[in-house]
Amino acid sequence: MDEIRALFKITGPDLDRDEIIVGRQGLRVGRGADNNLVLNHRELSRQHMRILWRDDDKYLVEDLNSSNGVWFNEARIPSRVPQVLNEGDVIRCGPYLFTFVELVYPEAGLSAPQEVRAAVLPALDRQKLKPASHTFGEQSTWMQYLPAIYANDEFLGRYLLIFESIYNPIIWMIDNFDLYLSPDIAPQAWLQWMASWFDMLLLPELPVDRQREIMRQIGWLFMRRGTPAGLQRMLELYFGVQPEIIENEVCHFVVRLPLSQAQSQLDVEVANRLIQSQKPAFASYTLEIT
Repeated sequence: MDEIRALFKITGPDLDRDEIIVGRQGLRVGRGADNNLVLNHRELSRQHMRILWRDDDKYLVEDLNSSNGVWFNEARIPSRVPQVLNEGDVIRCGPYLFTFVELVYPEAGLSAPQEVRAAVLPALDRQKLKPASHTFGEQSTWMQYLPAIYANDEFLGRYLLIFESIYNPIIWMIDNFDLYLSPDIAPQAWLQWMASWFDMLLLPELPVDRQREIMRQIGWLFMRRGTPAGLQRMLELYFGVQPEIIENEVCHFVVRLPLSQAQSQLDVEVANRLIQSQKPAFASYTLEIT
């Protein structure tokens, strides 16, 4: 190859690889079959994002008007406004993370110097960047753990591939367990489970984007449980409207909730459950729907 290329580490569900190299032709990602990298996940649009090359040997990321957006180093980028990538930058679309590891230089046909790699990703274990899939005739990577006498045993190398292919998904889950604890990309069922650690009401019928937003603020909400500010914020996150909380009596308060303005299918019963879970045990309340 006589062109500069970019190496990305990929993490996310149902992947058959954990790294990809992007050349000058770029890379388009989405659910549609016409993409270079097809990721069939409900949080991705048909054409979600693309990585493109610029003639000054810079790579850029662009949001292709996706529904759920593209996040670049924890900030959502505007649609159709390419952002320049530097080594170590992280792109997120849905539950998938793309980490820009390094540029691959054509002069030597190899990667950037080791000191550059160490500066960019000091905590990255290069063993994790090996493709998860194997082609026929390859040896299992487990051979390196056996005595040297077995190093050239082709049958054993291929035989171990059977067990390696079975255990690789489990190993990937263990190595990337932190992804399951991230409010941004954790499976939906895990959101309710994590909310239970804080004894926080998180109903499954709530839209998933609001569930994730609640989990992002779970620490703040937990510290303010039983306060007007905490209850007000929870009602805002659930119903998308600004409630009013009036403390006009001792151990009694009034909640005025403009449910007619809410763009939500949640009803008064949900509001009562939410208030009951957040209010102090000794306090009573009145819920007024406007």
